Amino acid sequence: MQTKTLKLVGVFSLLADQVFARGPWISTHVYSPDTVNGSSDALFTSSAYGLDAPKVETINDTSYEWWYFDAVSEDQKSSVVITFLVAPATGFPQSGSPDNAILSATIALSYPGQEFVSWLSSVPATEATVVSIGNGASGFWNGSGMDFTGTPDLSTYVVNVDSPSIGVKGLMSLRSVGLVQFQKLVRGDADEFSMVMLPGIGWTNAVPDATAEIDFDVNGTTVKFTGIGYHDQSWAVTSFTDNVGSWYWGHGRLGPYSVVWWDTLTPAGAENVSGYVARGGKILGVVCTAVTVRPTGANSTYPPTIGVGAPEGLHIEIDLGSEGRMIVDAASSFNMVDAEGVYYRWTGTLTGGIEGQASFTGTALWEEFALLPP
Repeated sequence: MQTKTLKLVGVFSLLADQVFARGPWISTHVYSPDTVNGSSDALFTSSAYGLDAPKVETINDTSYEWWYFDAVSEDQKSSVVITFLVAPATGFPQSGSPDNAILSATIALSYPGQEFVSWLSSVPATEATVVSIGNGASGFWNGSGMDFTGTPDLSTYVVNVDSPSIGVKGLMSLRSVGLVQFQKLVRGDADEFSMVMLPGIGWTNAVPDATAEIDFDVNGTTVKFTGIGYHDQSWAVTSFTDNVGSWYWGHGRLGPYSVVWWDTLTPAGAENVSGYVARGGKILGVVCTAVTVRPTGANSTYPPTIGVGAPEGLHIEIDLGSEGRMIVDAASSFNMVDAEGVYYRWTGTLTGGIEGQASFTGTALWEEFALLPP
């Protein structure tokens, strides 16, 4: 990975006009398609700028990093998930990459037709460049036909797909309606937060909730909708399976509330949690304790183990202290991905609200990793 200063030309000059009054923070990182030998270092504490910038200094055979985007229609019948990966299969086995190849962009689409269609495709890239201005980032996965552009203030992201090899062309546009989520304040400096999700894994949530506009042509079929959207980034320098035994992650919007949840176990069984709740775009709470996520219905064994099967839903509780307790239930409408009993992704309804107050119903997307032995 190389780091250098960029002159502001073309699209980047337009982005730079939106950089905060403190002045521009600009860098670019270029990735080759292969891993490097030796150790890998990563950043796990935020600073004033570079929230969505690359965090891993070099990608060896155990490290990885990704930029993730999704959108779900209000009726849950259509969804798009696009992930830009710098990840060897030895670092993140779910990448689908050969052991020593690290660059790919994946797209998963679900939409109604004569019958429900759900498919996932991974496209390799020959080189990737991530340009960071302010707190936003723009990424170009050369050869994949996919790229993303983010504004310095994180207010807007656009993902562009023009990939003839998989027959997909179109745009995903996200306009943020929520403020960025960090794990916890490290000290009095408001610019410095922990970015550790669980031991060994970093995570930032640049767009916890967004208004999404989707317009794709998929092999001659139009997939077009407005709904909710989301964007995050995750990374590590040790293998995913060394750090994760299981996890539940998801996000949704119901009424005026935006919600993001995590509940993870390490392979040794230590639980790590995080919750985010905003009302009308104003944060009510970002907590890393007092969050509980448990499976419901059939196959609701906890903790989830390999091969136990997909649960029907989730029950989520987030204690917001003086703001009350957010209690919601996620009920699956569509199983987008079912990966051999170790990974599932759903879209569905999210029902509930602050305990003792009005209840709402909305839209959500969530996933489960089950990597613990039976």
